[in-house]
Amino acid sequence: MSTPVTTPPDDERSLALARAEEGTDAWSDVARYQRWATPDHADFYALAGELTSTLHAFEDLTGVLVSQAAGYATSRHVYDDTRTVDPAARLADAVAQLRQARTGLRTAATAVNEFWSAIGHIGIEAQP
Repeated sequence: MSTPVTTPPDDERSLALARAEEGTDAWSDVARYQRWATPDHADFYALAGELTSTLHAFEDLTGVLVSQAAGYATSRHVYDDTRTVDPAARLADAVAQLRQARTGLRTAATAVNEFWSAIGHIGIEAQP
């Protein structure tokens, strides 16, 4: 279990995990509500800004997790639950995968930011 920064929720999860679960639920709601919404330029623009910020936050989080996971075994005696793989090798693989995900998040954030910029140049002409 992670060490909480302040008092964790009643169910003893870390605050980071509790907020991550809330964020997942919120973004699932966003996708559902937008699916039902009438397309609107202002919504496209605002959602793109929020998505850009969220992807940057995910990129930051992957960086934190890479750092933490890379040094995880230095202060702990760890094992691999299969008992057939060296835990150091398993951690190294996990860190490599997370670094790859971080690269993908950077790419996604750049693309969404470009959408955000492009959609900001679109307007709707008044109908006569």
